[in-house]
Amino acid sequence: MKYFRLFTAASALIVMVGTALNVVAADPISEREAGFKSSKKTSVQIKEAIERGDHASVATSARSLAVFAAKVPDLFPAGSKGSFFSGAKDSIWANFPDFVQKSKAFELEALELERLATSEPVNKGALLSSYQRLSNTCSGCHQPYKRGR
Repeated sequence: MKYFRLFTAASALIVMVGTALNVVAADPISEREAGFKSSKKTSVQIKEAIERGDHASVATSARSLAVFAAKVPDLFPAGSKGSFFSGAKDSIWANFPDFVQKSKAFELEALELERLATSEPVNKGALLSSYQRLSNTCSGCHQPYKRGR
């Protein structure tokens, strides 16, 4: 009986800790907010790297944007609008297929920028044009889906 109570208590503790860790790990609002802040910084770094001719940094940064872009739709599950101060508009969920399509366009433009940065010889004009298209995919999503835009 003593071992049964100990086993039950230990099992309950494991379930509680596991649930708590799952809640922290599965917080799409915090993850997307951090991801978008990081993406903004990465975008600035890409522009600076293009100007410096640092093609390796452009490629690495573009790849990180593509990875994040692929995750974006999963970071907006139903019911995850967030607080009053959230930048997410209800139109994200009302027009979710369009939101996913815009996220995919962002991912594809980031991958294209990576491809151009790793091609030989690297064409700075092509990189700048690709960077501009990438930036346009960002603003193309912000306008319909982010408050304050």
